[in-house]
This record gives sequence, C-alpha cells and structure tokens, in this order.
Amino acid sequence: MRAAFFTLALLFSSWVAADEARPVYVEVVENNTSQFLVKWKVPPVMPAGHEPYIKLHHPDCLLVSGENAAGLLGRRLYQCDIQDTDATFSLVLDYPHSNPALTSLIVFKPFEARPIQVFSGPEKTTVSIPVSTSAGAVAKQYTVAGIEHILIGTDHLLFVLCLMTIAGGFKRLLLTVTGFTVAHSITLSLATLDIFRLPTELVELLIALSIVLLAVEIIKHNRAEEGAEPSFTWRYPVSASSAFGLLHGFGFAVVLQELGLPASMKVHALLFFNIGVELGQLLFIAVVLALVFAVLRTITVANKHRVVLVEIAVYGVGITSSYWLFERLGALF
Repeated sequence: MRAAFFTLALLFSSWVAADEARPVYVEVVENNTSQFLVKWKVPPVMPAGHEPYIKLHHPDCLLVSGENAAGLLGRRLYQCDIQDTDATFSLVLDYPHSNPALTSLIVFKPFEARPIQVFSGPEKTTVSIPVSTSAGAVAKQYTVAGIEHILIGTDHLLFVLCLMTIAGGFKRLLLTVTGFTVAHSITLSLATLDIFRLPTELVELLIALSIVLLAVEIIKHNRAEEGAEPSFTWRYPVSASSAFGLLHGFGFAVVLQELGLPASMKVHALLFFNIGVELGQLLFIAVVLALVFAVLRTITVANKHRVVLVEIAVYGVGITSSYWLFERLGALF
C-alpha cells in the first residue's frame, strides 16, 4: 500500500507547482490629454497562443497601433477624443482559453498626477480604472491580495500544515503560528521597504528546503524509539517556526514587490497585505482542523490508523517539496 502511495505521490509532485507569484502586469500611460499607451507583461507560465488580448475600453477611444500585438510582452496605442466625461475607462483582459489563476496588476499613470494601482483577482476580466484612489480602496485591494496569495501559495500552505502537525495541542499551535506570523512580518516589511533583500531564486529554494526539513523531522519523530529525547523542533516549535518565518517573509515580499506599493500609502498597503496573509493563513488552519475533526469523528478506521495516515500525508508533502527543491536548484544554477 505504501509503495503504491509513494509512486502516486511522485507522479503527483512532478506536475504540482507552487504558486505563480507574478501577476499579469499592465501599464496604462496617459502620454498627453488625448493619447493613452497600454503596455503589458504576462508571466511565462502562459503557453504560446493562450495569452490574453489586452485592450483599453472607452467609447471615445480609438486604437491607432498594436492591433495584432500578442505574446508575453506588448503594447497598444489609443487616441482618445473624450466627449463623454461620465464614461469610465476600463481595461479588458480577454483570455482565448482559460485564465490559469493569474491575478492582474494595472498601473494607471495620468499625465499630471500620481500613478494609481489597481489589483484584481483572476476572476475579473474587466477592470475599471479609477481617476483617484482612497485609503479604503487600497486597504481592500491589498487585503484581498494577501488572502489570495496565501490561499494559492501551495508551498506556504504545506509549510503551515507541517507546523500544525508538530505543534499538536491548541496552545502550542497558537504560539507556533504567532511566532511564524511575527517573524515573516518583520522580513516582509524589511524587503518591501528596500531595507534588506535576498535574491528571489535563493528565497524560493530555501522555502522548499524548509518544507523538506519539517517533513523529515515529523517522520523521524514518529519513528523514534520510545523514551528518546525529542528534537529541538519538537521541544521548541515556536523558535523553529520563527526562524523559518523570517525566510518565508522574504517569499511574501516577492509577491508584494511584483504588485508594487502606492507611492503615497506604502506603509498602509504593506499593513493590509500582511493582514490579508494572516486572514488567509487562519482560514486555512480553521478548514484543516474542521476537516480533521470531522474525519476522526465520522470514520472509525481513520481514527484507529491516525499515525499511519499522518505519515503517509507527510511523505506526500516531503516528496512534493523535494521536487520543488531540485527544480528551483536547477533554476538557481
């Protein structure tokens, strides 16, 4: 049974990918009062021919160049003779097939005003471009961005799952998660505000390694002889989660750097992105705990073989994170 599981897990890990942090990045630049330039950059995860057709929509705007522009990089120029001042600008992302969960970041650069950033989820293919932004709008955008990032961040979620397994009881779990939160908030802030950074490829490699190490710790603990002294990670899970949290904060910063921060509200946006990450993390923990409770209460055989099931799950986590580790090691060199 275990041999069959390992084979399936290995096959599964070969196509499982960690979250694609980079959004579809679009700039709408007002060159003058009547010309608007639309430039875009699509992450290379999109297969050729599947890139979205990106266009500016306004009843008084006419496309003058870039009709056939396509690919991961491109631009279109619009001539706008604005008559209807009540009509709003909007950006349309028309995917010929389906959107592979890519978020969008639209940066509007008015001719004589500060840039305005609009972040949207993968479900939105038409995004309105506001002429101004507010603290409330920034708080909403970056909170949603934080929640979405952690919930599609497979590597971060697997790490949290390992922390939950090591913590065990509710009090230890609360302290362990708090340590992880405080630590990654520190490095997220340092990296986003350009105080201290690490290379993105190195951060992603070390995050995969951190998951592998926790998976190994869990297996070793479960197979240790009775009476053997627990490892440092099991005795001091808060210290371990805090140390690894510093690393994961740099990973969260990669996303926020891609999204960018509003020039006039950097700290505001940073705070609410971090709040969004925590809300997503707590939601994930609550769902996992609810599922585990429901399974153990309703399926007798699951409760009886709980240790074996945990070990099987951890082997799946370890194999997947090992695949990421070698994949990212290859990318680094």
